[in-house]
Amino acid sequence: RHIAFFFRFFVWFSLRNMRKHPVRALTVLVGIALGAAVFTSVRLSIHASLDSFTRSMAVIAGRADRVVLRPGGHVPEGLVPLLLRQSSVERVSPLLTTYIRPASKDADPFLLIGFDPILDRFFRDWQIEDSSSQRASWLKMVKDPYTLIIGRSLALKLKRKPNDVITIEHARQNSDFRVVGTLLPEGLALVEGGLVALTDIATFQEFTHLYGLVDRIDVAFKPNTS
Repeated sequence: RHIAFFFRFFVWFSLRNMRKHPVRALTVLVGIALGAAVFTSVRLSIHASLDSFTRSMAVIAGRADRVVLRPGGHVPEGLVPLLLRQSSVERVSPLLTTYIRPASKDADPFLLIGFDPILDRFFRDWQIEDSSSQRASWLKMVKDPYTLIIGRSLALKLKRKPNDVITIEHARQNSDFRVVGTLLPEGLALVEGGLVALTDIATFQEFTHLYGLVDRIDVAFKPNTS
Protein backbone atom coordinates (compact mmCIF):
# COMPACT_ATOMS: atom_id res chain seq x y z
CA ARG A 1 0.00 0.00 0.00
CA HIS A 2 2.83 2.43 0.88
CA ILE A 3 4.63 1.73 -2.39
CA ALA A 4 1.44 2.25 -4.39
CA PHE A 5 0.82 5.53 -2.57
CA PHE A 6 4.37 6.67 -3.32
CA PHE A 7 3.98 6.09 -7.06
CA ARG A 8 0.54 7.73 -7.05
CA PHE A 9 2.02 10.71 -5.22
CA PHE A 10 4.86 10.86 -7.75
CA VAL A 11 2.41 10.86 -10.68
CA TRP A 12 0.21 13.53 -9.07
CA PHE A 13 2.98 16.02 -8.47
CA SER A 14 6.08 15.26 -10.54
CA LEU A 15 4.75 13.87 -13.80
CA ARG A 16 1.83 16.29 -13.87
CA ASN A 17 4.22 19.19 -13.32
CA MET A 18 6.51 17.90 -16.08
CA ARG A 19 3.54 17.65 -18.45
CA LYS A 20 2.54 21.26 -17.73
CA HIS A 21 6.10 22.66 -17.94
CA PRO A 22 8.07 20.44 -20.37
CA VAL A 23 10.67 23.08 -21.27
CA ARG A 24 11.51 23.79 -17.66
CA ALA A 25 11.70 20.07 -16.85
CA LEU A 26 13.96 19.45 -19.85
CA THR A 27 16.22 22.33 -18.78
CA VAL A 28 16.58 20.85 -15.30
CA LEU A 29 17.38 17.39 -16.71
CA VAL A 30 19.97 18.83 -19.12
CA GLY A 31 21.55 20.81 -16.26
CA ILE A 32 21.81 17.71 -14.08
CA ALA A 33 23.25 15.66 -16.95
CA LEU A 34 25.77 18.39 -17.78
CA GLY A 35 26.86 18.70 -14.15
CA ALA A 36 27.31 14.93 -13.85
CA ALA A 37 29.27 14.84 -17.13
CA VAL A 38 31.60 17.67 -16.04
CA PHE A 39 32.18 16.05 -12.63
CA THR A 40 32.93 12.68 -14.24
CA SER A 41 35.29 14.16 -16.83
CA VAL A 42 37.23 16.08 -14.15
CA ARG A 43 37.57 12.94 -12.04
CA LEU A 44 38.72 10.93 -15.07
CA SER A 45 41.30 13.55 -16.03
CA ILE A 46 42.65 13.69 -12.45
CA HIS A 47 42.95 9.90 -12.29
CA ALA A 48 44.60 9.80 -15.73
CA SER A 49 47.12 12.49 -14.72
CA LEU A 50 47.96 10.73 -11.46
CA ASP A 51 48.31 7.39 -13.24
CA SER A 52 50.60 8.91 -15.87
CA PHE A 53 52.72 10.60 -13.19
CA THR A 54 52.93 7.37 -11.16
CA ARG A 55 53.98 5.33 -14.18
CA SER A 56 56.57 7.95 -15.14
CA MET A 57 58.04 7.92 -11.63
CA ALA A 58 58.10 4.11 -11.65
CA VAL A 59 60.00 4.10 -14.96
CA ILE A 60 62.51 6.66 -13.65
CA ALA A 61 62.92 4.72 -10.38
CA GLY A 62 63.69 1.57 -12.36
CA ARG A 63 64.92 -1.53 -10.53
CA ALA A 64 66.58 0.15 -7.57
CA ASP A 65 66.30 -1.57 -4.18
CA ARG A 66 67.02 1.67 -2.33
CA VAL A 67 67.61 5.31 -3.27
CA VAL A 68 70.05 7.68 -1.58
CA LEU A 69 68.47 11.14 -1.33
CA ARG A 70 68.92 14.41 0.48
CA PRO A 71 65.48 16.02 1.01
CA GLY A 72 65.48 19.53 -0.41
CA GLY A 73 69.02 19.25 -1.71
CA HIS A 74 71.56 17.27 -3.73
CA VAL A 75 73.72 14.26 -2.92
CA PRO A 76 77.53 14.46 -3.18
CA GLU A 77 78.78 12.40 -6.11
CA GLY A 78 81.63 11.16 -3.93
CA LEU A 79 79.20 8.75 -2.27
CA VAL A 80 79.19 6.55 -5.40
CA PRO A 81 82.61 4.88 -4.80
CA LEU A 82 81.88 4.65 -1.06
CA LEU A 83 78.66 2.76 -1.76
CA LEU A 84 80.40 0.44 -4.24
CA ARG A 85 82.86 -0.57 -1.52
CA GLN A 86 80.03 -1.90 0.64
CA SER A 87 79.97 -5.70 0.62
CA SER A 88 76.17 -5.85 0.24
CA VAL A 89 75.97 -3.41 -2.69
CA GLU A 90 76.11 -4.85 -6.21
CA ARG A 91 75.41 -1.80 -8.39
CA VAL A 92 74.87 1.94 -8.06
CA SER A 93 73.82 4.61 -10.53
CA PRO A 94 73.77 8.41 -9.98
CA LEU A 95 70.97 10.36 -11.64
CA LEU A 96 70.07 14.00 -12.35
CA THR A 97 66.80 15.34 -13.79
CA THR A 98 65.47 18.77 -14.64
CA TYR A 99 62.94 20.39 -16.93
CA ILE A 100 64.36 22.49 -19.74
CA ARG A 101 62.95 24.10 -22.86
CA PRO A 102 64.15 24.84 -26.38
CA ALA A 103 65.24 28.42 -26.87
CA SER A 104 62.63 28.93 -29.61
CA LYS A 105 59.57 31.02 -28.81
CA ASP A 106 56.51 29.37 -27.18
CA ALA A 107 58.29 26.00 -26.98
CA ASP A 108 57.07 23.50 -24.38
CA PRO A 109 59.49 22.20 -21.72
CA PHE A 110 60.71 18.62 -21.66
CA LEU A 111 62.55 16.41 -19.17
CA LEU A 112 66.34 16.14 -19.35
CA ILE A 113 67.88 13.10 -17.63
CA GLY A 114 71.59 13.01 -16.86
CA PHE A 115 73.04 9.57 -16.15
CA ASP A 116 75.97 7.24 -16.69
CA PRO A 117 74.98 4.93 -19.59
CA ILE A 118 77.30 2.16 -18.36
CA LEU A 119 76.29 2.15 -14.69
CA ASP A 120 72.63 2.72 -15.46
CA ARG A 121 71.92 -0.16 -17.86
CA PHE A 122 70.86 -2.47 -15.02
CA PHE A 123 68.40 0.03 -13.50
CA ARG A 124 66.52 1.47 -16.48
CA ASP A 125 65.63 0.23 -19.95
CA TRP A 126 66.09 2.31 -23.08
CA GLN A 127 66.75 1.42 -26.69
CA ILE A 128 67.84 3.49 -29.69
CA GLU A 129 65.68 3.18 -32.82
CA ASP A 130 68.56 2.19 -35.08
CA SER A 131 69.79 -0.94 -33.29
CA SER A 132 72.92 -1.05 -35.47
CA SER A 133 74.05 2.30 -34.03
CA GLN A 134 73.07 1.55 -30.40
CA ARG A 135 76.63 1.24 -29.15
CA ALA A 136 77.95 4.08 -31.29
CA SER A 137 75.22 6.48 -30.12
CA TRP A 138 75.77 6.12 -26.40
CA LEU A 139 79.54 6.13 -26.90
CA LYS A 140 79.16 9.46 -28.68
CA MET A 141 77.04 10.71 -25.79
CA VAL A 142 79.77 9.77 -23.32
CA LYS A 143 82.70 10.90 -25.47
CA ASP A 144 81.31 14.13 -26.94
CA PRO A 145 80.03 16.88 -24.61
CA TYR A 146 76.62 18.45 -25.16
CA THR A 147 75.03 15.55 -27.00
CA LEU A 148 71.50 14.15 -26.57
CA ILE A 149 69.48 11.04 -27.25
CA ILE A 150 65.85 12.16 -27.49
CA GLY A 151 62.46 10.46 -27.37
CA ARG A 152 60.54 9.91 -30.59
CA SER A 153 57.71 12.26 -29.55
CA LEU A 154 60.21 15.02 -28.80
CA ALA A 155 61.98 14.43 -32.11
CA LEU A 156 58.68 14.76 -33.99
CA LYS A 157 57.64 17.82 -32.03
CA LEU A 158 60.94 19.65 -32.54
CA LYS A 159 61.41 18.23 -36.06
CA ARG A 160 64.90 16.99 -35.22
CA LYS A 161 66.84 13.93 -36.34
CA PRO A 162 70.34 12.60 -35.55
CA ASN A 163 73.14 15.16 -36.11
CA ASP A 164 70.69 18.08 -35.83
CA VAL A 165 71.30 20.76 -33.18
CA ILE A 166 68.86 21.88 -30.46
CA THR A 167 69.45 25.14 -28.61
CA ILE A 168 68.34 24.59 -25.01
CA GLU A 169 67.54 27.23 -22.43
CA HIS A 170 68.08 26.74 -18.70
CA ALA A 171 68.49 29.27 -15.89
CA ARG A 172 68.87 32.19 -18.33
CA GLN A 173 71.60 30.52 -20.36
CA ASN A 174 71.49 28.88 -23.79
CA SER A 175 73.56 25.93 -24.98
CA ASP A 176 73.61 23.98 -28.23
CA PHE A 177 73.13 20.21 -27.99
CA ARG A 178 73.65 17.80 -30.88
CA VAL A 179 71.22 14.90 -31.31
CA VAL A 180 73.05 11.57 -31.66
CA GLY A 181 70.02 9.24 -31.65
CA THR A 182 66.29 8.79 -31.01
CA LEU A 183 64.69 6.36 -28.56
CA LEU A 184 62.23 3.59 -29.22
CA PRO A 185 58.94 4.19 -27.35
CA GLU A 186 59.77 1.90 -24.45
CA GLY A 187 61.40 2.19 -21.03
CA LEU A 188 62.70 5.69 -20.35
CA ALA A 189 61.25 6.91 -23.66
CA LEU A 190 57.74 6.54 -22.16
CA VAL A 191 58.43 9.15 -19.47
CA GLU A 192 56.50 12.40 -20.02
CA GLY A 193 54.85 10.91 -23.09
CA GLY A 194 58.18 10.71 -24.90
CA LEU A 195 59.10 14.36 -24.26
CA VAL A 196 62.40 13.33 -22.72
CA ALA A 197 66.08 13.58 -23.56
CA LEU A 198 69.09 11.66 -22.21
CA THR A 199 72.56 13.09 -21.77
CA ASP A 200 75.78 12.10 -20.06
CA ILE A 201 75.88 13.06 -16.39
CA ALA A 202 79.07 15.11 -16.84
CA THR A 203 77.41 17.23 -19.54
CA PHE A 204 74.35 17.66 -17.31
CA GLN A 205 76.49 18.86 -14.40
CA GLU A 206 78.39 21.30 -16.60
CA PHE A 207 75.19 22.60 -18.20
CA THR A 208 73.43 23.16 -14.83
CA HIS A 209 76.59 24.05 -12.83
CA LEU A 210 75.95 21.19 -10.39
CA TYR A 211 79.57 20.08 -10.26
CA GLY A 212 80.08 17.06 -8.01
CA LEU A 213 76.37 16.80 -7.15
CA VAL A 214 73.53 14.48 -8.18
CA ASP A 215 69.81 14.34 -7.42
CA ARG A 216 69.86 10.71 -6.30
CA ILE A 217 71.92 7.53 -6.26
CA ASP A 218 70.08 4.30 -7.04
CA VAL A 219 71.35 1.22 -5.23
CA ALA A 220 70.89 -2.48 -6.03
CA PHE A 221 71.88 -5.04 -3.40
CA LYS A 222 73.47 -8.42 -3.94
CA PRO A 223 71.16 -11.48 -3.79
CA ASN A 224 70.10 -12.65 -0.30
CA THR A 225 71.01 -9.32 1.28
CA SER A 226 68.94 -8.77 4.42
